[in-house]
Amino acid sequence: MSSAIYYSKDAFRIDKSKAYGRQVAGNDFLQAYCKSNKCSEYWVYAKTIEEANDFNHFVKGNGINKVIKFINFENTSALKEPGLLFFPGPGIAELSRNRSFFSTNSWSICGVTHTTSSSRVMASIESMVTSPVAPWDALICTSTSVKSNVLKIIEITENNLRNRLGAKSFVRPQLPVIPLGIDTSKFNFSDHEKTTARINLGIQNDEIVVLYLGRLSFHAKANPFPMYKALESTNYQTKQKIVLIECGWYANEQLKNAFSKAANYLCPSIRLLRVDGNDHEMKNNSLAAADIFCSLSDNVQETFGITPIEAMAAGLPCIVSDWNGYKDTVRDGIDGFRIPSLMPAEGYGNDLAFRYALEIDSYDMYIGHTSNLIAIDINRTASAFTKLVSNHKLRNEMGENAKQRCKNKYDWNIIINKYTDLWNNLHQIRKNSIDKSSYYKSADRLDPFLSFSKYSTNILTDEKIISLKKDEENNNLEQKLQELKELLMINYASYIIPDKKFLIGFLAYINRDRKNIKEIKNSYKDLNSAYLIRAIMWLYKFDLIEIHN
Repeated sequence: MSSAIYYSKDAFRIDKSKAYGRQVAGNDFLQAYCKSNKCSEYWVYAKTIEEANDFNHFVKGNGINKVIKFINFENTSALKEPGLLFFPGPGIAELSRNRSFFSTNSWSICGVTHTTSSSRVMASIESMVTSPVAPWDALICTSTSVKSNVLKIIEITENNLRNRLGAKSFVRPQLPVIPLGIDTSKFNFSDHEKTTARINLGIQNDEIVVLYLGRLSFHAKANPFPMYKALESTNYQTKQKIVLIECGWYANEQLKNAFSKAANYLCPSIRLLRVDGNDHEMKNNSLAAADIFCSLSDNVQETFGITPIEAMAAGLPCIVSDWNGYKDTVRDGIDGFRIPSLMPAEGYGNDLAFRYALEIDSYDMYIGHTSNLIAIDINRTASAFTKLVSNHKLRNEMGENAKQRCKNKYDWNIIINKYTDLWNNLHQIRKNSIDKSSYYKSADRLDPFLSFSKYSTNILTDEKIISLKKDEENNNLEQKLQELKELLMINYASYIIPDKKFLIGFLAYINRDRKNIKEIKNSYKDLNSAYLIRAIMWLYKFDLIEIHN
């Protein structure tokens, strides 16, 4: 089925100086979407023409030559034609409130989770409970663990409303688990490419290469402490030369120095190579040169983890923490090893949540404090490293298992089909639904003439009578209108100024006789009534007509 993409450069374009996982995932998704979409035309929904043009450049840059239809925010109702809006984030609640200005079942909305640990995202998920989301909407969860997190937020919010207000009925969107994907063909390195990569990085034949790939942040991604300690222990146990490649980027020099100091202290026997993960060629060289991949995530910001499946696609056995999305991707003992993680039971982090809620701590400090209370089993990590470092055959077997699993489960060709199946299902649910749009009004964006109806002395009703002002009957009304429209205090609000041709005709119409609003509506029954009433109010405001009780 057709769909519209909500396009924002920040969600789909990769910042070459600091590549975030959500941008990599968004970029890869859009490439796969362009290649797989069988529709004759593409729909893009964007705030500005500049964003729409960037989408156009993206599509054309991927060799796609199809008609691209742009829907801007002012023409949101046009989303009825594609029938589904894909949003590259979890904020479907706000989009459902925007949709409530039209029929709720005019189109479906589909979002996708990235991190769910920030207050903004958690509030967005919470607000789904009181927003007009529908069963024909969906929030794709990228892992079973993140779905559990989303459900906890929804269930707690529903319980709050039950306990406080006696609420009994709730509507949820679909919450399918669909992982992120990659183009596995990009990581299918030949033996020659692997040899060349090792030469380029200065790696000797007798060295075993362990790769960490991703943002280098101990407070926001993965604390390297257990990896460093385990590698030093493995070096002692096996006497094998080990090279650790840290391929990523640092947010600042302070973080870079912190990693260097920790490595010097914790794993002095390990030869360390630090390379720029934002350099595409360097990233590929690192993947091609590696023997083992390691990522011991211990952070609540992680929801899926794209780097392990990139490593799997490259045929690398993976040593990862048994954490969030990694639980779904790496099969323990088959594709590598999942290392047990440990955290406190509920009730021991309320102060951390409190400090974050009151902005005593920043988001970075909140997730950093939390991660310092999450531990990865260092002994099990060392044991896993030792098994793989000392056993070439095991590395090859697990690497081949990982490669096949990635190809069969995480290639974008597979994932896009899951998206398509979901969207088709949403379409069928919506098609068979009954519109209940009149039951919902978003309290933070009511019609201002409803919200502030008690502010004015009177309301323009059908009984009010309209007449042309006596001193305007013989004047040149066309010239008067033009003069008014040239005043900045009037023309700044050009959006609501009625059409000049209509105004002249309307003034000529009421010049013949007094008429009440009901009669005028009947005479202009083919015209949108809101336009008509607002035109009357505009003429009255700027002293061209009179209104009588």
